[in-house]
Amino acid sequence: MSETVVVIGGTAGMGLATAQLLSKEGFRVVISGRNHDTIDKALSQIGENSLGFPLDFTDSASVVSFFEEVGSFDHLALVGSGKAAWGSFRDLKFEDLKVAFEQKFYGFFLCTQAALSKIRADGSITFFIGGASRSAIPKTTGVAAVNGAIQAMAFTMAKELAPLRVNILSPGLVDTPVYDWMSPEEKADFFKQMGGELPVGRVGKPDEIGQAVSFLIRNRFTTGAILDVDGGGRLH
Repeated sequence: MSETVVVIGGTAGMGLATAQLLSKEGFRVVISGRNHDTIDKALSQIGENSLGFPLDFTDSASVVSFFEEVGSFDHLALVGSGKAAWGSFRDLKFEDLKVAFEQKFYGFFLCTQAALSKIRADGSITFFIGGASRSAIPKTTGVAAVNGAIQAMAFTMAKELAPLRVNILSPGLVDTPVYDWMSPEEKADFFKQMGGELPVGRVGKPDEIGQAVSFLIRNRFTTGAILDVDGGGRLH
């Protein structure tokens, strides 16, 4: 029987690419999404061995209901995020930072805690965090704080929840629909400029992030680790 991976935020971008790759590799995939329309669209792109259920991961009742629907499973990947708190520390608004914590940090916390009664004892959890918490980047104080809190929580969880493995994946700049607010020309120029500054000479592809998740799921000697998949961005 194939192992089941739950992908929180698996309807678009890196989450969808991760779900697609894991399905191709033989995993049974369960995704979350905001509504049935986005879920159905994503499932049509993933494959037959996949399911999806609505989830508001900022609402504890919705989280509990989601994992009751999922039932027993083997691995959890938390990809989804919320509204980010951008801006310099001097100008950062408390309300923006509060919302960012309430969405991503508390969302990840609620999902992980609710999942513990359903996930395999020696399975795995993979948290996605932004690269801002891995480097000192001006005007990302709030983003760094939220993702840094997830990183700190995950390290302790790796020891406390063993033999359940807990790891962190930190993607760099990846070509996903989140940048579709730009025109195609603007996006191409932006990626060319930003990618050209990286050691690999380009921005990332969503399936390369999926490959990293697959590694963290499959390698049972890896826990409490941070995997930077950023094209060498942290070397700047």
